[in-house]
Amino acid sequence: MIALVFSYEVRDAEAFESAYGADGEWAQFFAQGDGYVGTEILRDVEHPTRYLVVDRWQSAEAYNVFSAAHRDEYIRRVDDTRYLYEQELRFGTFENVWRAEPRSRPGVTPETGD
Repeated sequence: MIALVFSYEVRDAEAFESAYGADGEWAQFFAQGDGYVGTEILRDVEHPTRYLVVDRWQSAEAYNVFSAAHRDEYIRRVDDTRYLYEQELRFGTFENVWRAEPRSRPGVTPETGD
């Protein structure tokens, strides 16, 4: 699994969240693609106009296939939503490195957490 991570300085928080949130316009667009897992949006508690957006895909290939197949609409959406933020910074594309199985802790059963 990969995560594309972006940072934004936004102008209008409500409009930005509507477009970039987990059920927003971008997420609905990405949901058309095979391999799209979901979007997470995080607001900075110390700087409420700063957000992180994390788009998750099963693989870089799945994302690349989708973005190539929908290139024109992707560019149109970028242009249509650019007014929502003052700055966009793509941190990069990251992959998961943790294990899928829950780790056991001494004295704690994985099934109940007790």
